Amino acid sequence: MMISRRTGVLVSTAALLLGFGGAATAAQASTASPASAMACSTSNATTPRTASVDGIRIELRYSTSSRCAWGRITAADPGDKVWVDRSSNGGASWTGPLGMTTVQSGSDTHTPAYNDAGYVMRACAWNDSTGNIRCTGWY
Repeated sequence: MMISRRTGVLVSTAALLLGFGGAATAAQASTASPASAMACSTSNATTPRTASVDGIRIELRYSTSSRCAWGRITAADPGDKVWVDRSSNGGASWTGPLGMTTVQSGSDTHTPAYNDAGYVMRACAWNDSTGNIRCTGWY
């Protein structure tokens, strides 16, 4: 499903606030694309984009060997969430959130890796204490 930037922010925010993010994770990961997260490798990883929200570090990670990307957050608290968005038109519209993952314990977590051949991707995070959302730039 492709959605506009404004609609995507509104839908993502509503889903997070209403608690749908965690329930949708497994379904989104398994139906996101024909090239599933299982075909991706996280070897030879780089971090081409970063951002932060309320002290949480957001990273878009990229595997140069498998052409797959994933999101990672560090310095987070249990309840904080990370996901990735994928776009075929430079971010004018996108598919996502993909692989929304919640920090269960500790201070970091990551999404599954997704094939990004022919796409740009970004990683986003939600601070459950403040409700603030921030995304990296597209890569």
